[in-house]
Amino acid sequence: MKLYTRFDPTEFALRFANGTSVNAYDIINLEPLSPSPIYGENIEGANRYKSLIIMYQQDVEPLAQKLAEDMKNGLQENRKIFPGFNQVLKTDIEIDMVSFNRYKAEDIYDVYTHHGSPEKVFPLIILPKVNRSIYDSIYYKAKAIFLANDIPSQVITEDLIRDSNRYRWSLLSISIQIFAKMGGVPYALDRSMIRVGDPSDTSIAIMGLGISIHPIHKKRGVGFVTVFDHNGVWNFMDANVMSMNRQEDMSEKIASLLERSINKILSKSSKRNNILVIHYSGKEVGRREEEAIKNAMESADSINKFASIYVLKIRDSDIVIGYQDGPHKTKNGTFTWYPPIGTVFQLKPDVYAMITTGYFDLGLNKVKANIHRGLPTVKIIARHREIEPLNDDLSVSNIDLLATVFGMSRLNYVAISNPVSKEPVTIRYSKEIAWITLRLSENGIDLNRLSRIRYVMWFL
Repeated sequence: MKLYTRFDPTEFALRFANGTSVNAYDIINLEPLSPSPIYGENIEGANRYKSLIIMYQQDVEPLAQKLAEDMKNGLQENRKIFPGFNQVLKTDIEIDMVSFNRYKAEDIYDVYTHHGSPEKVFPLIILPKVNRSIYDSIYYKAKAIFLANDIPSQVITEDLIRDSNRYRWSLLSISIQIFAKMGGVPYALDRSMIRVGDPSDTSIAIMGLGISIHPIHKKRGVGFVTVFDHNGVWNFMDANVMSMNRQEDMSEKIASLLERSINKILSKSSKRNNILVIHYSGKEVGRREEEAIKNAMESADSINKFASIYVLKIRDSDIVIGYQDGPHKTKNGTFTWYPPIGTVFQLKPDVYAMITTGYFDLGLNKVKANIHRGLPTVKIIARHREIEPLNDDLSVSNIDLLATVFGMSRLNYVAISNPVSKEPVTIRYSKEIAWITLRLSENGIDLNRLSRIRYVMWFL
């Protein structure tokens, strides 16, 4: 194993409306990048909403009142942490409250529809904490019934509001997630993840491609894609439900998914050169699923319309890397041996280990860590040349391809206090997308027939 390169988080600064910063918290001063989708097809953004309605069961009304007050006026004890929803996001949205009688998805949705036009009212639902791995929980049922009607929603748990320390540091992140679900773009990378000779004539798309198995019915699954631009700006998502016990069905459905997504990307591009970088996760992709992806790449007719296509498989690793001379210390002054985030080692040709948790230096002697317990995590990233189309007109380097993984790890709107996530957002939300898609399909709802939610980040 030899040192290959190191990506510095400060070189992947975030772009806001009024400047750049390494720290996502500076959205408070620099304002969100855009109130509307940059790539949405006539999709209105946050400006279409007139109110945000906090929905709660009657016996937790005090929690709802606290949340409403803080969302309106910010944290009175420290407005620097959170000055209020409208103050941060430069919106003009009323914040209201309405109660429901029981934790049943149909009842919650009925109450919502009786309190304003769905096109103008965003639902923020207070629910009890449940394990998100419980597929049949009220969390997924509530999300599904709103999404079935083309409406994204936000859930906040009762225990989070009761935990004063976690709660106060969560308000900004929750507000950013709501803003993104409304169609806004909170921030993006200031730099292109791939350096090309002529940026004015080159378009770059970063795609997350995955297959996820139904958590209960193992013979059913879903294939999905998420698409971002070279700065990490959300473009769209797509999905196909498929049979997991038929190789040909998986290959056919993934090929169809790729065809639709590729044609959509190319239809929006006016550039002469088009680059596609595909990330896919090794978490749930076994040999059969990987073969289906390979078959789909070979049979998708439109794939050769790109000047270059690159495929990266990203998976977890049990490798542990320590750094004896690392500057990070615990509160009592003990050196942690945490390695620097963004360090990449080459394991063999086209196979790399990237450190995604450890310490980072934001300048001015501010050395922090994105790990609070346990061992640093390492991702294995393998370039799969054998399933890449033969055309490689632009010859993008492996360093630039690895930069797409690191760059997409900088854009987690759910955990804005973490400067680098353990995995890129191209694959991070795969389970959320897959499980909701499967729940909708069980109720006869085809996600592709819905017009709005494919262009907003509803899964945050």
